[in-house]
Amino acid sequence: MSAHMSLSVSVAVVGAIATYVFVLVPDYYSVWIGFIAWAAFLANNNCIKTTVQSGVYGAVLAGIAFILMGELGGQLGGMTAPVCVGLTVFALVWGTSLPMFTSATTAVYTYAATAGLTLMTNQGGAFMNMDASNPLVLVVLSIVGGCLFAMGANKLNTLIS
Repeated sequence: MSAHMSLSVSVAVVGAIATYVFVLVPDYYSVWIGFIAWAAFLANNNCIKTTVQSGVYGAVLAGIAFILMGELGGQLGGMTAPVCVGLTVFALVWGTSLPMFTSATTAVYTYAATAGLTLMTNQGGAFMNMDASNPLVLVVLSIVGGCLFAMGANKLNTLIS
C-alpha cells in the first residue's frame, strides 16, 4: 500500500470514529473543533503539549472576550465587541512569546472555534458557569480529543503502511 493510501485510510477510519464519538456525546466532544485540533497537532509536529496548551489558551481568551462583553453590556455602544476582541487578541498574540503558549496559529484557531461555537449556540453568558454548559468545557475536551484522534491516526498509518 502506498504511503498516501495508508494515510488516507488511517485518517478516514479514525475520522469516522471521531464522528461516532461526537454522535454519542455531543455535549462533550465537537468533531469539528476536534478536527481543528487534529490539524493543529500535525502543524505542531505532533506535539500534544504545544497543541493543548496553546489551544486552551486561545479558547480561554475567547471566553474572556465574551465575559467582558457581558460585563460591559452596551457601555461602549457599538464598540463593546471590537474593544473586547481587540484586547483579548492582543493578549493572545503577546502571550505566545511565553514558552507555555508558543503556537499563535493554534491559539487563533481555537479562539475562532470557541467564538464560533458560542455565537452558534447563543451561550455567551455561560462562560461563568462551572458545569458542562460552559462552552470552554466542550472546546477543551475537543482539543484534547482531536489530538488523541490525530495520534491514533498516526499509529494506524504506521501500522498499515
